[in-house]
Amino acid sequence: MTLRRALVADDDPTVRLLAHAALARHGFTVTAVADGGSALEEFERQAFDIVLLDVEMPVLDGYRVCTELRRRSERPLPIVLITGHDERAATVDADAAGASDVIVKPVDWCSLGARLLKLMSAQPQ
Repeated sequence: MTLRRALVADDDPTVRLLAHAALARHGFTVTAVADGGSALEEFERQAFDIVLLDVEMPVLDGYRVCTELRRRSERPLPIVLITGHDERAATVDADAAGASDVIVKPVDWCSLGARLLKLMSAQPQ
């Protein structure tokens, strides 16, 4: 099985735990952090195949982290924003930040891993 590395950034420890469990079931190795600044630090430390960002986080919000990851990434990188906001407004802001997809809360944890694998397979190599 191919090693898949996911970075999850969310200030809610329960969401980090649920995301970790959902992704681990689909073969992901997960690094989870509590804020946008830590997400950028982890991104500099190691390579990831996909990134999940909560929109509302301390230090830097998900939109700003997404924009910065796009600037720093040297290869195609799926970035998914998770939000509790109105889907239409969040999608416009996510598109402007360069996000690959938006998931509106509540998250369907049972289908999350499969959804991310599908998104990754659609990315150019």
